[in-house]
Amino acid sequence: MTLPMTTMIDQEPVADTPQEPRFRWFAILLGFLMCLPVNWAVANAGPSGIFSMMAQPISGLIILLLFNVPMRKFLPKLALRQSDLIVCFAIMSVAAAIGGEWNEWVQADVFNAPFRARTDPVFRDQVVKHMPDWMIIKDLDKIKDIEGGGKPWQYAASKLPLFLPRYCVWAALVLAACFAMLCINSLMRGAWCDRERLTFPLIQLPVAMSEGGGSSGMWKSKHMWIAFAVMFSIDIMNGLNYLYPNLPAIPVKDLFYIDRAFKDPPWSNIGDFRISIYPFMAAIGLFMPSDLLFSFVAFFLLRKATHVILASQGIPQSTFSGTAISPGPPYFDEQTWGAVLAMFLGAVWVSRDYMKGVWREIRNGIRSEDGGVSHRTAFAGLIVCFSIVVGFGIVGGMPVLYLIPYVALFLVFAIVLTRVRAQLGPPTHEFAFFGVNSIMHRFLGNKWLSDSQATWVCDGFFFMNRMYRNHPMPYQLEAMKMGQIEKLNQKRLFLIIGAATIVGMFLGFYFRQANEYRTGNVPWTDVGTYLNNILNDRKGPDIIGITMTILGFAIVMALDAVRFKFPGFPLHPAGYLLSMNFGVDYYWSGLLLALFVKNFVQRYYGLRGYDKLRSVAMGILIGEYAAETIWMGMALITHQSTYTISFNDRTLGVQ
Repeated sequence: MTLPMTTMIDQEPVADTPQEPRFRWFAILLGFLMCLPVNWAVANAGPSGIFSMMAQPISGLIILLLFNVPMRKFLPKLALRQSDLIVCFAIMSVAAAIGGEWNEWVQADVFNAPFRARTDPVFRDQVVKHMPDWMIIKDLDKIKDIEGGGKPWQYAASKLPLFLPRYCVWAALVLAACFAMLCINSLMRGAWCDRERLTFPLIQLPVAMSEGGGSSGMWKSKHMWIAFAVMFSIDIMNGLNYLYPNLPAIPVKDLFYIDRAFKDPPWSNIGDFRISIYPFMAAIGLFMPSDLLFSFVAFFLLRKATHVILASQGIPQSTFSGTAISPGPPYFDEQTWGAVLAMFLGAVWVSRDYMKGVWREIRNGIRSEDGGVSHRTAFAGLIVCFSIVVGFGIVGGMPVLYLIPYVALFLVFAIVLTRVRAQLGPPTHEFAFFGVNSIMHRFLGNKWLSDSQATWVCDGFFFMNRMYRNHPMPYQLEAMKMGQIEKLNQKRLFLIIGAATIVGMFLGFYFRQANEYRTGNVPWTDVGTYLNNILNDRKGPDIIGITMTILGFAIVMALDAVRFKFPGFPLHPAGYLLSMNFGVDYYWSGLLLALFVKNFVQRYYGLRGYDKLRSVAMGILIGEYAAETIWMGMALITHQSTYTISFNDRTLGVQ
């Protein structure tokens, strides 16, 4: 009999004594070998990996499962077990995350300044002038051969002596931040993976896919296979329509743009407002709590209403008003930071007893009960990595008293995002144009920053302020949770995650470089916009911005208080956190559909009906990701644009 998915995920490991490692070394090697195609796809097929459950690692898992079919029949001793598949997927997902958008921003920083300096005075007069030569390439003649493209990967490899030293410098900065987050995950793994019973919705698919080596559990569900067949057929049909428009298609992504129906203010100021489904995101919504689904939609609609109300009062609005790229009313960045701080305090309060125990272990040097990295070692690693990131800022001329809270706030946001994802599993967590600069410059102002300091905080720390769809910390924790389910040795898993982070970083660097020399495309960056906002608007502390941060803090605290007193209250503070910034705009209506379907099934068909619905959701997810694997693979091999399940198309000319 097929067990419910909750049984597979929520089962508690016995942590009284260290477990013997159950993974095999050839599985580790296979996982790192799979990083080559996975990170190649991440670097060259970006639209497939801009959501919480990146397509590339799932595609890698699908390939391993197909490979495992004949292995189970003819070479059963060498066939991959569930623990092997989990190890492989953990390696692929961690490497893909760090090889994603953060890698893209940093790799672009290495060489795009001289190209931008030809037309942009901010790059010419600030970035090229103030960023050091050992971090960016300033001589256009050395890299002008990128333009025009047509260069093979061997040619790109021959240019590594020019790029690699700068890659190493940037990697030291970004990897220090990643290892700081890994140490925090190690310190908190007992609370987040065990005591607090976080449900980790986003690992349910890979865990279910790998059960029995891909031969049992979910794979025996007829509801899953029916949903898979329907969804896979639709995506193949839509992909063929993309290539041959005369063929029929079934729209499942963007159905109608409401904002395009409004031609005059104030409604024309509503920003991106579409009706869409995105089935794989709606399927993820079926695993999310109903109150979070409702909150997602409610707070998104509140944000849109705010744009219209402010526009009616003569304050122009757009999709990104209130973010770092367009600071000011309605101060969504500031409200979000208030929510982050409130949720961080809530997380600390919930874990206070556990953290006291961790501190005792740090002081006394007690070994971890689960055989993982000791808390003393993880804490020391956190301090070292934190100091390295601060040290980079000092080299850039930033004062220490500014850098310590700056880096600390970045880690605070990372902790909140990781815990929210582990608890609730949102389909995306974009936070476009959101970051530490926003709160620091509201509370401290920016007029005291010199031009060189402003350049550093906008360029050197750009990855902390742009976007978080591929934030590495949640993937690290999910790898630890999957390892716990399979009773893997946590110390070895910690080392494997660290190695996968390094491998993913450098693979991303090279694969992007090879793509740029092949296509001739110089990637864009928003560094100039961020820097312009500071240089053109020098001011002291922003009282209104501070007030709005306090408002966001108060809203979350009030929601928590109401939910504590009235457990059935439908508004969840995480919905406020996630919907106040751009990202949910793509798929809010799909989540609304998921809410209606989920509640209908639970009300009229009970637990058994909901278990079947979860199997249907699994089928939709596998169908979409299997189709995406085919169309993504075709784009990578043929270098032509193809259909994608994503909300960003694979644009012609960049494949």
